[in-house]
Amino acid sequence: MSKKLENKKYFILSGFFIWSVSIIFALLNGSGFYGFGIDYYGAYIKGFEWSIARATFFNYFSYWIATLTINNFYIGVYLVALVLSLSTGFLIRSYLKLKQIHSLFFFLIIFIIAIHTWPIIMSSSNAMRQGLAMSFMFLSLISTIQKNYYYLIIFSFISILSHLSGLFFTTLIFIAIITYEMFKNFSGTSKIFINLIIGISLFITSYYLLKFFFLDENFKPSRIIAGDFRAHFVLIAFIYIFFSFFFKSMMASPSNLFLYYFSFVSVAFLIVGLNWQFERLWMMVLIPYIMFFGTFLDNISYKMYLISIFILLFFLTIYTGMYSIGLT
Repeated sequence: MSKKLENKKYFILSGFFIWSVSIIFALLNGSGFYGFGIDYYGAYIKGFEWSIARATFFNYFSYWIATLTINNFYIGVYLVALVLSLSTGFLIRSYLKLKQIHSLFFFLIIFIIAIHTWPIIMSSSNAMRQGLAMSFMFLSLISTIQKNYYYLIIFSFISILSHLSGLFFTTLIFIAIITYEMFKNFSGTSKIFINLIIGISLFITSYYLLKFFFLDENFKPSRIIAGDFRAHFVLIAFIYIFFSFFFKSMMASPSNLFLYYFSFVSVAFLIVGLNWQFERLWMMVLIPYIMFFGTFLDNISYKMYLISIFILLFFLTIYTGMYSIGLT
């Protein structure tokens, strides 16, 4: 009973700190403390009327939130930072719960460092529509982990309305759920090869769909925005696929299978020359990858791994000039 009370206390306190830290982060971000990017000045600050003329079904909601102004006070940037920080906190807590890690101090360290790294800083002060899509994709992953498919449908729908990438991630999540349920009773070896075939098939399908819908004879490859980490992302994808042959946990749940399939599909974007899209998609899934990698370690090693990786990512964020984006 005392263990249940201790876990309940952790759940309540961690929720309180997620909200508290997120509100502070949103206030700092909205005030310009971390700086703003080109998209902020080029679109969002111009208001809803200017942006909505460029909106489609897949980003109408995000344009409305990102450009929201009340009584001539621009609050959109505050809302995006708040939602993004909240979803990040809940995602991190969900992964730590899988490892039965209920240290409030450790959670706070990881959470605070994580929201000051590239995926969050870029998405809350520059790529705000993608930031919203990423937020609800995080919440969709949490719902998948908890097998709460009612909330999964709601969050997935909002993610789709936020950005085209939301449709991409939602499709992968549902493919992962369906295939997991179809083959969950198969032997470990059978699942490895079945999912390998599905992953390769998704890669081939994505390659030809991207060429058909996005490329034409006048197409020129898009460029990487800041820092070239394409090789690093491909390496992460390869490691995930390679490890799946030795660690059953790599495909032991729909959320893990989602990352497995993404490891295949994302490479298709790179091969056809969609470098910018490749970089942004990896920005959106980097934190889930970080949180999952190492879950097969013991708790002490997992804690050391998370602290080391997030600190490294934080310094890389500084190195690439992310905190100077307001000067660009």
